[in-house]
Amino acid sequence: MFEIKRSDGLARIGKFVTPSGSVETPAIMPVINPNLELIPIDRLKSEFDAQILITNSYIIYRKKELRERALDVGVHELLGFDGPIMTDSGTFQAHVYGDVEVGPEQILAFQKDIGSDISTILDEFTEPDETRREADEKLERTVERARNAKKNYGDMEGYIAYPIQGSIHTDLRKRCGRLLGDLDGDFYPIGGVVPLMEDYRFSELSEIIFSSKKGLGPRGPVHLFGAGHPMLYSLATLLGCDLFDSSSYAKYAKRGDLMYPEGTKNIDEISYLGCECPVCTSADAEKLKNKYEEDDITPIAEHNLWICYREIGKIKQAIREGRLWELVERRVRSHPKLLDALQVLDREYSHIEKFEPRSRDRAALYTGRESYFRPAFKRIKRWIMEKYTPPKDGPTVYFELDQGRKPYSRTLKKEICLLENYDVNLLVKTPLGPVPLELDEVYPIAQSIFPSNIQRTSSLEEYKEKKRIDELIAWEGEPMISSFNERKEPDFDEMKIRATADYQFFEGAGKTLTDGKLQYVKNNKGRIKNVVLNGSHILSIRYYDGFFTLKKEGARELWRETSSPVMRIVVADESAEFNREGKSVFSKFVTNMSEDLRKGDEALIVTKEDELVAVGRAFLTDEEVKVFDQGLAANVREGFVIN
Repeated sequence: MFEIKRSDGLARIGKFVTPSGSVETPAIMPVINPNLELIPIDRLKSEFDAQILITNSYIIYRKKELRERALDVGVHELLGFDGPIMTDSGTFQAHVYGDVEVGPEQILAFQKDIGSDISTILDEFTEPDETRREADEKLERTVERARNAKKNYGDMEGYIAYPIQGSIHTDLRKRCGRLLGDLDGDFYPIGGVVPLMEDYRFSELSEIIFSSKKGLGPRGPVHLFGAGHPMLYSLATLLGCDLFDSSSYAKYAKRGDLMYPEGTKNIDEISYLGCECPVCTSADAEKLKNKYEEDDITPIAEHNLWICYREIGKIKQAIREGRLWELVERRVRSHPKLLDALQVLDREYSHIEKFEPRSRDRAALYTGRESYFRPAFKRIKRWIMEKYTPPKDGPTVYFELDQGRKPYSRTLKKEICLLENYDVNLLVKTPLGPVPLELDEVYPIAQSIFPSNIQRTSSLEEYKEKKRIDELIAWEGEPMISSFNERKEPDFDEMKIRATADYQFFEGAGKTLTDGKLQYVKNNKGRIKNVVLNGSHILSIRYYDGFFTLKKEGARELWRETSSPVMRIVVADESAEFNREGKSVFSKFVTNMSEDLRKGDEALIVTKEDELVAVGRAFLTDEEVKVFDQGLAANVREGFVIN
């Protein structure tokens, strides 16, 4: 069972429950060679806090004494670890040596017999340089073995890992993901990628992950086979991977290489460690060199593993804070090939955007030009260019301000007062392009931090063309007003309500929520806190992102003016009575959900007959609700109790 607890785009903190305990993802599975104990298992658990391990069932199977002991006491006692254990099948050995001395049925049965929590089918490794035909044939054999495994072992205790293959052919990867996802399986490794990582072909790796995920959907957990270097973890997690296996900590140590999130350094190149892991804080570079020269690679292996675990910790924290994009942007600058890979995310915007929340409760920090790839930035820019309609018929006046003077509407309070009774639209030039002034407090406009010297103005002419504006005029001061025509409606506050609602909810929502007598409750700085329509409190404005919290009467107004599926989460009748009482919506009770809802969006909870039950915020997307029958789907704020 896999349940999403927190997410940031395609990345997620999840709870993966196995017969031997739970694993919080993202997570690393240290690879354990049963013939060689480099770091004792008890230390992996007590000091490194290892949640899950991976070992190779084929290596155990080939050695008689290991095989007999594993069959006698089980793989957990064999390794001395009572937590979850995944076993590989020997696929990589077959890839390296050409064959293995065991068949698909035999090795899977062995894994089940020794009590593996996650048993892996013997899939067919697809090389990057294979022809499409060769890759397709291997894919078909892998899928056939997966189907047989599901049929023969799907009801047994423990899970089965179904690796996604297809070489570098993205359509094959997508098809393989879809076929394996249709099996309603348990665990999905992405296989055949080690050669790409070894050759720094990170763009192709990113495309493979994306294609696999597109076919698979949001099912999980997803395991990136052979991804053992911490420089890849943040990017792979952002792409949707949940688990990584690491034998690199030992392999790199054998050749004297120390791993870091920024890359790798050989022990001969290091004079100062500059690392805060327990190994490096208790030794110096000379001591590590001496140990290595004495054939003691354990300290370097421990350092490498510490770095891996700490990077995963940083990734989890970044997910919780909604700052994983920023962490990835910093990490990919450690290698040009990683920087190339980030551009794949730009090309895949339409897919990533489905899982991206409209806002976060932290400021968006600019780290470099790659920051413009973020869906949060691209979404608001596209909406302004393609869907926003200027509220007045007259010319557009634009302002140029220093980036430190945000929100711009507060800085321009005097100018707004002078101009709001005239037939002019107000625009401000920002690093994200031209922004209507009434939208400037909405995330990420006011909540982004750019260097003061960044000014992207190239899209000003595009804005003029898209909006069919006859006059686009730079603000030059109060004397300009004499050339404008008077017009009292709408005032700036109403413009703000309309534009924000149209962007946050749907086109036309702003008109619905301002159709009547409007009143505002403002703070001592003049900022709107609450919106009252015809005497009813309909909206509150969130201080941290400028978006609305939808109150009961506001929800009722939007519900009356729309039909399903707009803003809807449809729940089964047995859930509705609890949701009316303010209790959360769980995935297994959702029968339908608007595909336009993003995580964190305000949502209308309704019955199958479209009876309004509650108002709340979506926790999952419609694609996630379709595949997860466990966990939270939406938080309910207020219920509509039947009198």
